[in-house]
Amino acid sequence: MNEKFFDLKSDKQDRMINAALHLFADNGYKHASTDDIVREAGISKGLLFHYFTNKEGLYSFLTDYSVKYLLFEYDRAIEGETDFFAFYDKMENAKMGVLRNYPYMYKFIDTCKSETDPDILSISRESLKRYNDAIESYESKLTTPGLRNTVSVTELQALLRYTIDGLTAEHLKKKKPDPDMLYRDIRKYIGLIKDLSVIPE
Repeated sequence: MNEKFFDLKSDKQDRMINAALHLFADNGYKHASTDDIVREAGISKGLLFHYFTNKEGLYSFLTDYSVKYLLFEYDRAIEGETDFFAFYDKMENAKMGVLRNYPYMYKFIDTCKSETDPDILSISRESLKRYNDAIESYESKLTTPGLRNTVSVTELQALLRYTIDGLTAEHLKKKKPDPDMLYRDIRKYIGLIKDLSVIPE
């Protein structure tokens, strides 16, 4: 982590981070231009390279920062929650807080996961492993209510993931994303999936 970067005023930090997340998320590592990043951030190229020696250094910082930021927000939100559906509700609530500050952070993480160049993957491999391991650890502690015999936990998790990812992707296409509206939609679908999957008491 580049500690001297955090001596900057927070608004400038966020402009730089958000511009870089946006361009890397939309274009991938190879096609993201540092010229475009500094233009969107409203800074000089010299300032960017003062804190990040090159594009690789910036990308490495972003993956590490994103994973630490996300996991901090998740840990704070779930607070040891083990109920299956309550856990996913709280996780999505935490994500909405992230989207308010960093609208492209989730898309950036997804783009990191889909990179195929070994040199680029090596930059983010450790951070992504830490992220995936944490998610697996959270999910391993969940308890599920009585599910219908046609539903498995693995299938239920996949259904929730595909539904949430789809809703989020559609939301991020909008010119003015509304995290609160997205969260309401996600909660509605989590409730619907719960009603269809759980045996009524």
